[in-house]
Amino acid sequence: MDPTLAPSSPSAAKAGPAPSPEDAALAAVLIKNGVLTGDQVEEARRYAEEHRRDFKQAILEMNLISPERLNQLAFERLRALAQPEAPAPTSTPASPAETKTMLVLPDRDQIQRDIRKELQDLTQTVPVPELIGQILERAIDCRATDIHFDSLDNGLRVRYRIDGQLQDILFIESSVAAAALSRVKVMSNLNIVERRHSQDGRITIMYNGKPRDLRVATFPTIYGEKIVIRIHEVLTDVVGFHHLGMNKSQAEALDRLIVQPYGAVLVAGPVGAGKTSTLYNCLERINSPLRNVMTIEDPIEHRMPGVNQTQVGSGPGDMSFSEGLRAMLRQDPDIVMIGEIRDEETARIGIRAALTGVLVFSTLHGSDAPSTISNLYNFGIPGYQLSSSLLAIVSQRLVRKICPNCRVCFTPDEKLLLSLELDPDEHQGAELFRGTGCPACFQTGYIGRTGVFEIMMIGEELRDLIFQQIPRDVLRRVAVDLGMRTLKQSAVDKILEGVTTVEEVYRVVSF
Repeated sequence: MDPTLAPSSPSAAKAGPAPSPEDAALAAVLIKNGVLTGDQVEEARRYAEEHRRDFKQAILEMNLISPERLNQLAFERLRALAQPEAPAPTSTPASPAETKTMLVLPDRDQIQRDIRKELQDLTQTVPVPELIGQILERAIDCRATDIHFDSLDNGLRVRYRIDGQLQDILFIESSVAAAALSRVKVMSNLNIVERRHSQDGRITIMYNGKPRDLRVATFPTIYGEKIVIRIHEVLTDVVGFHHLGMNKSQAEALDRLIVQPYGAVLVAGPVGAGKTSTLYNCLERINSPLRNVMTIEDPIEHRMPGVNQTQVGSGPGDMSFSEGLRAMLRQDPDIVMIGEIRDEETARIGIRAALTGVLVFSTLHGSDAPSTISNLYNFGIPGYQLSSSLLAIVSQRLVRKICPNCRVCFTPDEKLLLSLELDPDEHQGAELFRGTGCPACFQTGYIGRTGVFEIMMIGEELRDLIFQQIPRDVLRRVAVDLGMRTLKQSAVDKILEGVTTVEEVYRVVSF
């Protein structure tokens, strides 16, 4: 670290574990820009050590700096680490214009910018097993959630789904395509001869010293097989409700709910909406040696010390959700997490458990919180059981965040404000943001995602309506009157905060 950037306060120089070079560089940037003091940096380091967090996450959890500002400074730190050491500064101070230039956000992600060229070169130089291994590893590097192998008439197309969008990554010539598909099937213990029927399998690979679980599904097409690999996120840090994207009041409401002795908290949303991350955050906050916490999942995405976790499957001989849940309730649980309510039997068992003194968490598909109750009616759960068991329904979506490298501001017109149900007079002169697209974000204008939430608390008024099985439109109106912030309203808040764009909200949330 440059001595001129070292913390000047005595507490910043206290003895302690040596920080990593990356953390030291980030600390230097924070102090140089006057964002944190030396005392705050040292306090964050102690917090990170005590709570087993990385330095950046510790700063966020202590609310010392906003996530957006910290990401901006982290990008500057990445640029500094990636570039050769600059010549020693002269005594001439930098002009304001030069200082502004130095703080311009760089094109931060070399991994994403070079991924296509690097993998294309590998198709010509390495054997197929190594090529497939590189495709899997680079997908994790790029934060991809899925890898698509599409059979075409002239070869094999490889795509990554990053931040919810598919990106073309690689084209494999027809001479190598069959071998590449066979390699994936061998790794996932599938029948390489069977090409007329779909198959499901799993691959476990080591990445940065930790196992990653990949779920593989094949599907026959006219040009050959299509394979999709789902990369399950490893939740190494459970960071709290606020950092999932909830506002302060939503986070506080959920904190109050999860300490109830019994009842059901259901998280609804489409596939890939972050529902499991929300459930893990709930479990992390209430996990205790004084409680018997049990989960039943398919698959287990995050191993939690002190929690009894069981994996189920859909294959022959595998234990089903309903069978495992019945057996679990004979294990004297205090808290049960059901990975997903998929059928009527699982729904009935879970709701009955919530009525008999167990705190139940689960996910299911639903467009919003009131619609989720209608779905439970369709599962054959009577209104009198739901009204007595439900504590809350959390509906959520994931929206992409604006790329900080190419972020620009603009002034919305009156028509745009009205479409967002905002008062043009109240928001006159407001500035919104969008990304113009750059190599770091695959020219999409977005990097990363955050949650948008709707939490319907089940109080006495809603209990009476649920008991009578009142339609969802009435439930929604009453919930809003009682203070529920809808998905649409939460999404508009993200736009006004400069987190996401109008176009992204229209893509994800129904208006």
